[in-house]
Amino acid sequence: MTGPAIRAYSVPVTPERPRGGAPVVSLVIPTRNEANNVQPLVNRVTAALGATPVEICFVDDSDDNTGDLLLDLAQSNPSIRALLRQGADRKGGLSTAVVAGLHMARGQYVCVMDADLQHPPELIPVLLAEAERGADLVVASRYAPGGSHEGLGTPVRRLVSREATVVARVLFKEARQSSDPLSGYFLCRRSLIDGIEFRPVGFKILLELLVCVPDLRVVDVPVTQATRAEGVSKATARQGLLYLRHLWSLFFDVPGSARVWKFGLVGLSGLCVFLPVLAALIGVAGLNPLIAFIPAFALSAAWNTALNWRLTFGDQRRGGQGPRHYLEFALLSGCVMFCVFAVLVDIGVPSVVAGLAAALVAMLLNGLVNRAHLHHSPSMWASVAIDHGVQGGLARLADEVGADRAYLLPARGDASSGLPEGLLAHVIAHRRPVLLTEAASYRAQRRSNIETASRMLLPVVRDDRVAAVVVCERFAPGGFEAAALETATLAVAAIEPLLTAASSDQPERPEVAAARAAPGPAR
Repeated sequence: MTGPAIRAYSVPVTPERPRGGAPVVSLVIPTRNEANNVQPLVNRVTAALGATPVEICFVDDSDDNTGDLLLDLAQSNPSIRALLRQGADRKGGLSTAVVAGLHMARGQYVCVMDADLQHPPELIPVLLAEAERGADLVVASRYAPGGSHEGLGTPVRRLVSREATVVARVLFKEARQSSDPLSGYFLCRRSLIDGIEFRPVGFKILLELLVCVPDLRVVDVPVTQATRAEGVSKATARQGLLYLRHLWSLFFDVPGSARVWKFGLVGLSGLCVFLPVLAALIGVAGLNPLIAFIPAFALSAAWNTALNWRLTFGDQRRGGQGPRHYLEFALLSGCVMFCVFAVLVDIGVPSVVAGLAAALVAMLLNGLVNRAHLHHSPSMWASVAIDHGVQGGLARLADEVGADRAYLLPARGDASSGLPEGLLAHVIAHRRPVLLTEAASYRAQRRSNIETASRMLLPVVRDDRVAAVVVCERFAPGGFEAAALETATLAVAAIEPLLTAASSDQPERPEVAAARAAPGPAR
């Protein structure tokens, strides 16, 4: 930086800073050594959007005088905001810069783009128009008909970009909603990203958004990526390695992602259990192939069930669904597998080969049946709400998490809530679930049966605002279990429309919406 050190963190990023009205769209633009590009970019954005209220959120990691230029622009233009990051704040590079910009944004829509003028600002009104017509996410795609990625420069870079896109689309079905899931130029409703804890590795935050928020209405708009006007590209071999790490994280850390691939990998691992055991029981123990099949299948089925329920169907487990349906389908496919195996052995096919063929048939059947079940079955919480309404949903929630009761509070502050002072206001302000356990006394308790008070507060969010708060209360020697907060969060999200409707008609007394769990032993 060329200016005084104190200027490097003089960042006008507070929401209270005066504006000429709330912006319609917030542009999130990360910068690193783009001193020659920021002013032309601002000029082109201003010309493209005309009278549309806009704010431009720059997040800068520069080592040149870009930061000083951005601060000067922010001081003279109330629609420009600049966050200058230093030291440890820069960890994660471009990806964390975009996330920081998303947190700054206050517009109805958010548009992420680069500062190097390769993303034409003149396309922003087109992206905005598609969003206003109902799209959740609008992607400026280099690979949509009419688009071009020639601006990437060398043929090697274009090839690497294309192959990286293919890999993402092959691994994740969510990425197939766009022809360019690795685009750095896209627009979405701000409420879409509200509450998402992004963990992008490298620079592919659009892919993170697609995988972590499934079932989006995605529209591609063709874009011709321009040649870089000034500066140098930030793409390096290290960025490529970070991209592979990002794919790994999305694969293993996002429950429900890449389900087909996970199911296949688990199935192959099950074969590595089934076939050796089958061969040993037949060849070493001398058992009849049909008898040997039973323990070999039992071991592999137990292995597959444990891995699939943890990895492949992790989102169903977290959603409160039990493994009953999966076990039923596994037993059905096991019966088919045994029949195929018996027929092949009977016609003279070697036992191990017959076992392999039968296992592949069973794996295909099990995968198809589970896929159909997932596509056509509503979640447990949605089913409960449909069948029993808000009262039934809250009662089931209380039972599932081990609460004495669950009830709905209007989002009107702490008055008459009966909760610790400021707790309800905190949840409403931050829109985050809270778990609080209070000890019986400030003194250390020697008895193990002293009752504690535990409460979970879960905001019911609709259109970027808290419509109500669900409260789960437990009075017992032990607090809520570790998984209770996640279970409750998923339940509230699933029945949010009913909770929002109920809160609008709810009187002041919260007990009207209270729902107690069925009596039972303390958990």
